[in-house]
Amino acid sequence: MNPVKETLKILVIRLSSLGDIVVLTPIFRALRGRFSTAQIDCLTKIEFQPLLQYNPYISRVLTFDTSIGLSGWINLCRLLQTESYDLYLDMHANLRSHILGYYLHQTRLLRLHKPRLKRFFLFYLYLNLFPKNFRLLSEYLKVLAPLDLVTEGLLPEIFLSETVIKSADVILKDHQISGPFAVLLPIATWINKRYPVERYKELAGRIWETYHLPAVWLGGKRDHFLREAGIPNNASNILLIGETSLAESLAILSRSALVIGNDTGLSYAAEALGIPLILILGPTSRETGAGHHCPGSYTIEKQLWCRPCSQKGDRRCYRRHQYCLEGISVGEIFQVVSSVLNRIK
Repeated sequence: MNPVKETLKILVIRLSSLGDIVVLTPIFRALRGRFSTAQIDCLTKIEFQPLLQYNPYISRVLTFDTSIGLSGWINLCRLLQTESYDLYLDMHANLRSHILGYYLHQTRLLRLHKPRLKRFFLFYLYLNLFPKNFRLLSEYLKVLAPLDLVTEGLLPEIFLSETVIKSADVILKDHQISGPFAVLLPIATWINKRYPVERYKELAGRIWETYHLPAVWLGGKRDHFLREAGIPNNASNILLIGETSLAESLAILSRSALVIGNDTGLSYAAEALGIPLILILGPTSRETGAGHHCPGSYTIEKQLWCRPCSQKGDRRCYRRHQYCLEGISVGEIFQVVSSVLNRIK
């Protein structure tokens, strides 16, 4: 294999999802450390641009709007073909990234290997063939192995602009939040990954009673179920459901003392912003790419024979109760909350 030249053009692709992109972010620091003068471009879906927009190790963030369909993707592939990239890092390994690979056939390719067969055995035959140290970040770093990069100690990281941080401060001030607060993320695309909202409400109450720490509830416009959950909007509970952009949500996370959330992208973003995370896992696990990455964060989960049961948490639970989430008590979570808050006081 020919050595990689020091000055080159690199294209990295990871279109989705939010959490997977967050976990990918350390590779840009590693690439820049090895190739200081390289042009390092990253291609992602347009809605995830705020995750990468201010990363100092990325030269350009290229975006794709999925609403323009396959023809739009083909046009983008043709455009990228003219860029004459030296290295194509396919960190998505899906149909779109393979099509792009066809157009970049003269470019050196390094591609993520997804353990689909192992996950099939795990989900349907309950046979776990994964190594105990399996992590999504480690899988990303394996792709970079031929490049001789320094990858030790790398962790997810997100960079924000001063403008969006000021915007978040205004939002918090408008809701009379001037001191420390916790963020609750009871959201997830798939219902099976959501810890019960009633238990989140109980947890928020205990945090307020013990630490006088208000809970900021974050969610998107599609998370209308939170609006219908009867969450009191008062000094101890501030509902920002559907009221903030992704960039503003990230900035609010960066101002918090602690984040408690389900297996959803914003939970991982909290860690990447340097905020302690308490992650509640149900049908997913480290084998599906879930789990915290940073020191000071915690993952709360139940070891059951039936979990993980699917890659995304989209498979309907076939047991009488969803024991993976119902078995996690509010007291168990609050004990970890106390450990984190007592440590950062």
